[in-house]
Amino acid sequence: MVESKNGNGRKRVDENRRTTIKILALAAMLSAVDVTVMDRDVFKSMLKKVGLNDILGEESKFSHPEYGTSLEARARRKEEELKRLCMDAAEIICEDKGEGSTECSLAREKCSKIHVKATPPQKGKKYAMALDVDKCIGCRRCEYACVMENNTPWNMGMDWITVLEVSREGVAELQDAKKDYISAPKPGKVYVPVACQHCEDPPCVHVCPVVATWKDEDGIVLIDYDRCIGCKYCVVACPYGARRFNLVKPKLEPVKLNPNMHIHGNIIRPVHVVEKCTWCVQRTRDGGVPACVEACPVGARVFGDLNDPESPIRQVIDEYGVFVLKPETGTKPKFFYFFGGAQTPRRGEEGGE
Repeated sequence: MVESKNGNGRKRVDENRRTTIKILALAAMLSAVDVTVMDRDVFKSMLKKVGLNDILGEESKFSHPEYGTSLEARARRKEEELKRLCMDAAEIICEDKGEGSTECSLAREKCSKIHVKATPPQKGKKYAMALDVDKCIGCRRCEYACVMENNTPWNMGMDWITVLEVSREGVAELQDAKKDYISAPKPGKVYVPVACQHCEDPPCVHVCPVVATWKDEDGIVLIDYDRCIGCKYCVVACPYGARRFNLVKPKLEPVKLNPNMHIHGNIIRPVHVVEKCTWCVQRTRDGGVPACVEACPVGARVFGDLNDPESPIRQVIDEYGVFVLKPETGTKPKFFYFFGGAQTPRRGEEGGE
């Protein structure tokens, strides 16, 4: 279709694409996740190996137009609002535990330290993450660290990382994998963490009718919670089941609060919005790494800048090669899986768990 002078042609193309993605997403929801995982060699056959030229071949297509003074002002207003709500909750704790209690002091200290940033993407950065399937022991410390870092209440089932336990032998569909296992690692099992893939061409972005989600220049897919209308189109469109719809109003708990926040990341979210992994934007845009990477006890996760030849992520790509999940979707994920070669010893190899 040729674009008309007034842009109506472009709008029709965009609308047609959104409609198509919505239809495909609804069909995908009915069939759920159909990727299979089994032993290492067969798992590899179900993935697609991607090269550096494929990974770096495209520039970011989407960006948020609001970075600058207006977003900084929003961040300041949100910071004042959260400090006020936090102090109110802290006063309840102090009345219950006593003014001299540790809980009272800690609650007030956390509230006073709340800082909401609006840090924009750094020029020239393009982030990616990779996970060594041979090393992951299924301990879920990445999941726990994510919850604590991103102010996500446990009782809401809103954790942004899901660790799946599947058999190394035979064929096991991810939709049949165990998410509620109690102990790990186990003999004959492989553990596959799944979260937002921060796709190069994210379908969630295409279907959002209010531009509440987008992919930034540094490759991080984010959500503007003030724009989100809770339509859940993005939840349905995501091939990886990585988005969560907030059905219950989050409870602000001062003692457990992480006061280091980003307006598009780990602020206390309102009810009835969608949320997901942001690669800890409050950390990474200040030069740090996501909490899941820092917390992994076996070093199974790697994070870095694809544009930096010396970064850890580039070293993994060069040394081992990387694979993507569900390549048939055409989303070009920036969350990679690789096989480091030296398996972490499995607890209970001799028989017991």
